[in-house]
Amino acid sequence: MAASSRTPLLVALVLLGLVLPFLGKPVHIDDANFLVLARGAALDPWRPHAIAINWQGTTQPAFEVLSNPPGIGWWLAPVVDAPVWVQHLWMLPWLLLAAAGAWRLGDHFAGRPAAATLLLCGAPAAVLAAQALTPDLPLFACTLAGLGGIVASRRPLAARWPWALVLGCAALFRYSGAALLPLAAAWPLLSRGRKGLRSAVVLGAAAALPILLLGLHDVLAYGEPHVVAMTRFQGVADAPRDVARKLVATLCMLGGALVLPVLCWSRPVPALIGAVLGCVVGGMGASMSGQTGIAALGTLAFGASGGAVLGALVPGAPGEGNWREPDPARRLDRSAAFLLLWLVGGLVFLLKLRFTAARYLLPFFAPAVLLGLRMAHPRAVRVAIPLTLVLAGLLAADDLGLARAQLDLARRADAVAAQQGPGVFAGHWGWQHHLEARGWTALEEDAPVPAGALFARSVASWPQAAADDSCLVPVDAFEAPGPWYLPRVHSWTHAANIHASVVSAEPPIETYSPWTLATDPYDRVTVQRGCRTAP
Repeated sequence: MAASSRTPLLVALVLLGLVLPFLGKPVHIDDANFLVLARGAALDPWRPHAIAINWQGTTQPAFEVLSNPPGIGWWLAPVVDAPVWVQHLWMLPWLLLAAAGAWRLGDHFAGRPAAATLLLCGAPAAVLAAQALTPDLPLFACTLAGLGGIVASRRPLAARWPWALVLGCAALFRYSGAALLPLAAAWPLLSRGRKGLRSAVVLGAAAALPILLLGLHDVLAYGEPHVVAMTRFQGVADAPRDVARKLVATLCMLGGALVLPVLCWSRPVPALIGAVLGCVVGGMGASMSGQTGIAALGTLAFGASGGAVLGALVPGAPGEGNWREPDPARRLDRSAAFLLLWLVGGLVFLLKLRFTAARYLLPFFAPAVLLGLRMAHPRAVRVAIPLTLVLAGLLAADDLGLARAQLDLARRADAVAAQQGPGVFAGHWGWQHHLEARGWTALEEDAPVPAGALFARSVASWPQAAADDSCLVPVDAFEAPGPWYLPRVHSWTHAANIHASVVSAEPPIETYSPWTLATDPYDRVTVQRGCRTAP
């Protein structure tokens, strides 16, 4: 077998090596709510969002609180009662589809398909998504495969519109996929000008078809498009301070969990300018959130990292040159214009969400890698790939530890209740899934704890509050220690969280760094017993 024919297989093996060891990863973070949606799809495929869930502290229909379309629920419905390793295995086709799309994009835009596939699908946030039961991996796969098919195919229009349909299917998994739909029409217009008008119309219509059909389905099933309800749900963090925080967090997540600042140094001057500006932006975020010490240093460092990545992407002047060619590769050609449109449009969209998480950047960060590969020296590529994969593996190991910690804490809480049966609990994520599987009931926000009932509360997973006049007697308390030798994806002491831009605490701790070095525990749990109040 020739070396060139072995390369795709080797790339696939590397990516599978970052996922297969984690097939037994317990239900974690948002996996829990998407398994509830899958349960709803299994019970009623036509109305999966009709199922009730306590995810924001009160029990309500999923239609009102789960801000994602039903695609992942439909996908997971056949395995909703299967062992967790089967559920994770069920997600693997999406990883392979994402890798195929990344290969085509890398070949078309940078002439480096293997490097692009490893840097895109092996990015830390992408690896965590590939180990999860959330819509992020299908969204990522539809994005890369759909756009890869549109831009890389030299076939007639009849052979390309199915790829636009694949791109449109991204919006069936997360509504952020809708922000990608204009790209289907933009590519033929940018690459062919007026001659591409017919292709733009056909590809744009094909890309829009899935979300239009979903909207029609929602009207028939619920009386209102779910995306409209979720636009109202998401649009609660539009104050200037909220937008500024999301801007800082997006920059830090980009430079710390998606594109490491390695390729950018093939253009040292704009990268350095971007790093300085990113550090200033990070400093604004640290000051705004009152960060000091290591927490502030992390925000500054990741802000500089994201700034360097973006700074190197700014189009250069004609004649600036690059390592391979004397002139044209750094100018704003049509391919670069398309990639910048993809990147900038996505970053603007992210500012409209309730909060920022590294996984939310997955459909939008590919241009930063592809543009970086176009200009990067081979030595930079050879450094970027192992650094990215090693960091992804280390963060995945810590995230696995957090998932296992919540399972262990749920078991310990249930053991305390062994004599009298399950009680009520506060908190979400995997903690909620594991306790509900053992017969516990989620406490309603501000509801009293029944007299005699056990009440277990997880600090890390956003516990709902019991009624102020609840009478509670301490029974037990325990914590899951975190390792000192791994970079941590969630930390109170150093204000880091790859899953969101805030950490559960009283009051909540605002974060920007996707990871840090810390020794604080994964989670803390208290178990109390409800008692009778004084007459």
